[in-house]
Amino acid sequence: MPQPLPESPLLELVRKVRDPGLPALAIGHRGDSQNAPENTLAAFARAVAAGAQMVEFDIRQAACGELVVVHDERVDRTSDGQGEVSKMSLDELRELSFGAWFSPEFAGERIPTLDETLDLLVAGRCVPMVEIKGKTKLQPDVAERVARLLARHGISETSIVIPKDPARAKQLQEHTPQTPLCYLTLTKGQARSAVKIPGVVGVDIYWKSLSLGLIQELRQGGCFLTPWTVNRARDMDRLLELGVTAIISDAPVTLLDRIERFEFDRAPTLVEAFARGEQEDVDLEVEVELTQEEAEEEDDLLSSAEVSGFDA
Repeated sequence: MPQPLPESPLLELVRKVRDPGLPALAIGHRGDSQNAPENTLAAFARAVAAGAQMVEFDIRQAACGELVVVHDERVDRTSDGQGEVSKMSLDELRELSFGAWFSPEFAGERIPTLDETLDLLVAGRCVPMVEIKGKTKLQPDVAERVARLLARHGISETSIVIPKDPARAKQLQEHTPQTPLCYLTLTKGQARSAVKIPGVVGVDIYWKSLSLGLIQELRQGGCFLTPWTVNRARDMDRLLELGVTAIISDAPVTLLDRIERFEFDRAPTLVEAFARGEQEDVDLEVEVELTQEEAEEEDDLLSSAEVSGFDA
């Protein structure tokens, strides 16, 4: 009789903040970025209101040292201004609209600070998943600043931080050793290597790189998985069938609906069959059939991803 897989440590972490309710977690990618401009307080508030248990977002250091929530190196794509975040002060960044590009309804959205974002998520009993952007050697004090803010909000043990390289992971271990680290990966090989980095207990992985075998391997090793970024309902269903316990999505409302609808007793059955050798491993990258438009989107993602330090 095969032994059942251990519970994901991510469920245990979230349970310290709120009862997950269901055995799979919905993680809002940059908030509810399907219905509000990404990485804004409006997007975070909508994700919380929808019931997402976690919110993933990106931070960078402004010229003044303030940690602000933004994905790109430049503000051009997500604001009405231009320039590099690292060369702009908070006052200069606050002059820009970070929502008008999405809809006139959000024209008043300004760039949030990490402090403001944590305020909102803590009040909403939502676990922050903080991805640190920027090169470690150019911004050596970011890890310490993040650690201080997590401690100030009392969430050092109930937040997740995503470093982009082993050097940043080491800094985080020094300044906030109690904070779980999740490493950003693209391939199975990277995922297996990531869990060997001290302090790393989770893998933030490109969803099509998952397989039943990798899920089982990492779960048995006590690691959690957060597949990114899954927006189609059929893909959410496939991952739930494989037994994932968390999914990152631009559409947390849709994801929560799919989780609620899913027959969770099918996932253990699938895992048990695989353990008995009755089913071949499922490789999503091979088996998922995409439309031409979807295939072009995947090509754009992969061609722009730097294997050693890509952006999710």
